[in-house]
Amino acid sequence: MTHSGDPWISSGMKELNAPLEAPVRAFLQNLARDPSAHARFMNMLSMLEHMGSRKIMLSQMDKVLTEDILKHLAEEARHAYFFKRQAERLAGEALDGYDNGNCTTRIPAAMYFGRMDAGISKRVAPADSYPWVSLIIELRACWLYAIYHQVLEESGLRISLKSLLAEEDMHLAEMFGMCGADTNTLRALTAYETDLFRKFWAVLEKTEGCHALAA
Repeated sequence: MTHSGDPWISSGMKELNAPLEAPVRAFLQNLARDPSAHARFMNMLSMLEHMGSRKIMLSQMDKVLTEDILKHLAEEARHAYFFKRQAERLAGEALDGYDNGNCTTRIPAAMYFGRMDAGISKRVAPADSYPWVSLIIELRACWLYAIYHQVLEESGLRISLKSLLAEEDMHLAEMFGMCGADTNTLRALTAYETDLFRKFWAVLEKTEGCHALAA
């Protein structure tokens, strides 16, 4: 398959996730009206961003750390801080750590990330794990955060994901530059992650008392 030069076209991400967009948007709109649930959701996003930064650190420990990799690591850690800070503002109290009381679907979220990481790592060469896992994560982050940003703007909440999205878009372009020529693998891994995300999001919606995604 020809490399299109566009990660969205090459991955098929938007087409695969088109059925999910409306229910995900509706879930986020409902969430924006419930500060307590919203705070727990943002703390979950903080946890996932923290797991992403930790993945970079662990996968690169025995390798030569470039400025770009260190920058990526620092920005993912800052995203974890951003979501934690916004969660605590919504909650009106400290949300130390990530536990079942302050973090929505903590275990399913961690399992989603772990299965995605392990599954992708099994499908690519060990040396390619970091860029491939990062590429798939960035596709998901950009897809979800773009919808979330729109919902936040419409809700009137004084929370903006604009700068965070700009950094995620930059990371996506960098990882696509490293892996995007292998379109067949990219499409297969995107489909694999989308299936994991659909199942995770169904659990998330059920936990928060919303309508689950259709099977």
